[in-house]
Amino acid sequence: MHKLNPLDYDMMKKARLVATNSGCIRPISRFGAIAVRNGEILASGHNGYVGTMPKCASTGKCIRVELGVPSGTQREIAYCICAEQRLICNAARDGIALDGADMYVTGLPCEVCVRLIIATGIARVIYADKYTNEASYAQAELGGLELIRMSE
Repeated sequence: MHKLNPLDYDMMKKARLVATNSGCIRPISRFGAIAVRNGEILASGHNGYVGTMPKCASTGKCIRVELGVPSGTQREIAYCICAEQRLICNAARDGIALDGADMYVTGLPCEVCVRLIIATGIARVIYADKYTNEASYAQAELGGLELIRMSE
């Protein structure tokens, strides 16, 4: 069992706040992530459309909902990116190295995001909600990424 401290809980609250920027029409699928090193927030991200594409919430449409794609599956069928992916892109755009940082995510990262997180050198991921993918645990273990579930 991992011992979490008050800063961990504070940072998760901030990740939940970032999740409110998500444009997903499904409230259960709104995610936020922040990367932190030495108590300083390095980057953040929320899931949703990229660039100037409209948010699903503003159009009222989601290709995944329209096609009946179950949550947590067939991630390639989407017009959006995960919160972790946006965080990594934001950090790269701003020239911020994430090596050794902690990532706080409102949900368990998918297996694609776990691979990206490992590639950045992030040391550990603290997540709040267990999402839908067991493959994330196996990939994290193979890559030496520490996954810690926070029960609030």
